[in-house]
Amino acid sequence: MRTLASVLAAHYLAAFTALGMPVFMPRVLEGLAPGASDWLSGLLYVLPTVCTALTATAWGRLADRYGRKLSLMRAQAGLVLGFLMAGFAPNLAWFVCALIVQGTCGGSLAAANAYLATQAQGQSLTRALDWTQFSARLAMVTAPALLGLATGLGLAQTLYRYLAVLPLLALLLTWLLPADTVTRSSSANAKPQAPDDLRELAPLLLVQFFFYFAMVVTFPYFISYSEALGVGSDSHAGLYYSLPHLVYLVLLPWLRARSSAPQRPLLLGLGLFSLACLGHALLAGPGLLAPARVLYGIGMLLAIGGLNRALSQHAGQDGAGRVFGRFDACGKWAGALGGVAAGALVHRWGLATPFVAAAMAGAIALICAARSYLFLPSRQTYVSASDA
Repeated sequence: MRTLASVLAAHYLAAFTALGMPVFMPRVLEGLAPGASDWLSGLLYVLPTVCTALTATAWGRLADRYGRKLSLMRAQAGLVLGFLMAGFAPNLAWFVCALIVQGTCGGSLAAANAYLATQAQGQSLTRALDWTQFSARLAMVTAPALLGLATGLGLAQTLYRYLAVLPLLALLLTWLLPADTVTRSSSANAKPQAPDDLRELAPLLLVQFFFYFAMVVTFPYFISYSEALGVGSDSHAGLYYSLPHLVYLVLLPWLRARSSAPQRPLLLGLGLFSLACLGHALLAGPGLLAPARVLYGIGMLLAIGGLNRALSQHAGQDGAGRVFGRFDACGKWAGALGGVAAGALVHRWGLATPFVAAAMAGAIALICAARSYLFLPSRQTYVSASDA
């Protein structure tokens, strides 16, 4: 429990920085590159994600070979360096380089999960995966509201300098964790298993891709979208942005107590999530925005819970870095495509269209999950998570 608490605290500090600032990319660009096209925010939003997607699998293999603790420290150090570079960037080109560093050396969630897979297995690992998602959602609840207050005071790019302290604290916490043991035999055995792992993971990766695309396509322009509906300030818009993640935090204990298999929360969650995104697209004012965000959060909670329960079966200790790296890379590619699509959709059709795309992608994820669980029963070999 002490190890888990330290990992979660470190992950929260890293997630607060990495997940909080991209939401306010339009505000940063207003000061750094006045007059920049609106599609640039979406492009820069996903740039670190693309870099992480390109390197996540390689970092996972290196983690299996040289240690997951070392890989986790690498991810946190990358955030420190990237945020310092961004905070002191004198121009847009330097800022882009900072985002590349942040993404290339990042991937703290996959690194934290891979480290936890060396400390727990089975249902205990499922509980740990739920808690790392909890810390990520906690960061997404607190960061936008607090950073919205700061941007409302006129701070934007300089926030990167101050936020670099948080992953530095996470790095110090991780340095105190017990080292994981890596043997040559486990590293040697990892490669022959990769093709089988990929075949087993393929349906789960497909669901992950469409679901994460659906989530991320709604993120980059949410502040502008909510203000167009009539929300009055960055701080209030940040609170609306955070509301689904607050729902996740409040209802996670209920999910952990009741869910016994991945398919039930996954299918229900994807359905509710798609309906919530469609509801967002149809809003004409802020009156029903809160209920739509709550439904979005319930769907997100159930879908992520189902994915975690399915993933825990595949995360053996020897190949944990590879499995989580591959899973993270799939999510990052989906997120990168989502960010680019958000910029193109907003530029061409307006601020509500990313939610239409999200509803469609969520429906595709639901179809993929239903096909896998309802019509391919041989894949239902996942561990029970009734007490997760």
